[in-house]
Amino acid sequence: MARFVKPLVLSMSLFTSLAVVQNVAAEDSFAESKAAMLSTFNQSKQNSIDSFENSKLEYLAQFNKVKQELAKTWDTPELTSRSTWVQYSQDNTIKRAVNFETGKITVEVVGDNLTSKNIADVVQKQLTELQTETTAEAYKKDKVVTTEKPSKLVANNKMLPDVNVEALTKSATTSSVMQNNGLKITRVSMNYPKDNVAKKGLVYLPSVMEKSAKWDVKPDLILAIMHTESHFNPMAQSHIPAYGLMQVVPTSAGRDVTKRFLGKEQLLPAEVLFNPEFNIDIGTGYLNILQAHYLRKVKNPEIRTYLAISAYNGGIGAVARHFTDKTSLSALATKANTLEPEAVYLSLVNDFPAAETRNYLKKVYAKQQFYKKMLAVSNI
Repeated sequence: MARFVKPLVLSMSLFTSLAVVQNVAAEDSFAESKAAMLSTFNQSKQNSIDSFENSKLEYLAQFNKVKQELAKTWDTPELTSRSTWVQYSQDNTIKRAVNFETGKITVEVVGDNLTSKNIADVVQKQLTELQTETTAEAYKKDKVVTTEKPSKLVANNKMLPDVNVEALTKSATTSSVMQNNGLKITRVSMNYPKDNVAKKGLVYLPSVMEKSAKWDVKPDLILAIMHTESHFNPMAQSHIPAYGLMQVVPTSAGRDVTKRFLGKEQLLPAEVLFNPEFNIDIGTGYLNILQAHYLRKVKNPEIRTYLAISAYNGGIGAVARHFTDKTSLSALATKANTLEPEAVYLSLVNDFPAAETRNYLKKVYAKQQFYKKMLAVSNI
């Protein structure tokens, strides 16, 4: 019997060793597969980050290139922004700007020895163009948005409604300034009724109502955000960069919406976000994420709206930190549920760290009340 013990022990030892080797091999294989998966995931994530960054850099490169070219003529080049629509003549010596926030239209001309008639002729031509210019024509003339095209929804719509050339001319005031570069600027300022801006939003009502139903976001809030963000200028842009009617930022709102509803973060390029229908879809989708997901534990709908508006501008983390000193959304909800709506509103408009966000909530709230009344009597 003893002679069988050694072979049996040896056999058992070999079997155990084989099992250990197999387990080690399996563990190594799993570890390798896991490492490979992680590597692929990390590479995919990095590629996504690179795509976002490259897109941003491409936009900023074009933005800065145009500013450098304009700086040869203008001490302080101005480009289309969230509140102002700007156009230049082909030779960059004439600038026309419409400030939707203040209701001012300015025509500026660079040059010495310009007579009053010269200036009057330039202003008359600019106002005549402004009276008829369509969105499609505006896209063609924009020096930054060089490759984009407006959607069929707005292509043939006037960029500015109800331009009364005679009334604008009567309100004109003229001034001049000598630039640091030695070139003289003659500036003619005119008053455009700010209330007319709301008329620009009417063309987007069908899309707003459709996205309102799709995302369960009130149409008056969508319109108020659009008005505040872009004054209904589909070419509105900023150096962040943010694009279009609802000033969608590809690296924040764009990423959140595509990740949650498409299952994967996707880069939304400028040509997509300058499309009004898609821009409204993404912007409203982001409002849905803020209200129905990030702030879902906030019980009072009025408080939820105040927080969502502020987060749209300042970020949900900053809003949470304002009320709780940390970025926890659960902590934010717990705190918000102990407060009255008026207390939340006053805290945000008076004490929020970022002045832009404080003013943003005031503007959006006021416009929301306006559009709520407008929709109530429009039978839409």
